[in-house]
Amino acid sequence: MNVGLATVRFRLYGIGSIKEKRSIVKRLLADIHRRGPAFAASEAGDQDELRHLTLCIAHLSNDPRFTESVLARLLTDIERGDGYEVADSRIEIR
Repeated sequence: MNVGLATVRFRLYGIGSIKEKRSIVKRLLADIHRRGPAFAASEAGDQDELRHLTLCIAHLSNDPRFTESVLARLLTDIERGDGYEVADSRIEIR
């Protein structure tokens, strides 16, 4: 079994409170979890900062190439969002 881990750092715009940031986090996590049981995601840093957000997204499969392509496709899909942009991302396969 292979594990792919994508670490994504977002730059947030127009956020005035932690509550507004949490709504973006909830929306992103719901979008990721909707993709199926092979995905897991959580907020992994910058929790008290209003302008940045870091998510870690894991994917399990038997084929490392499939895991990498699925995570790359996910990153492409979440780059297009309202109120944020992807500042940095990295994919690791273990």
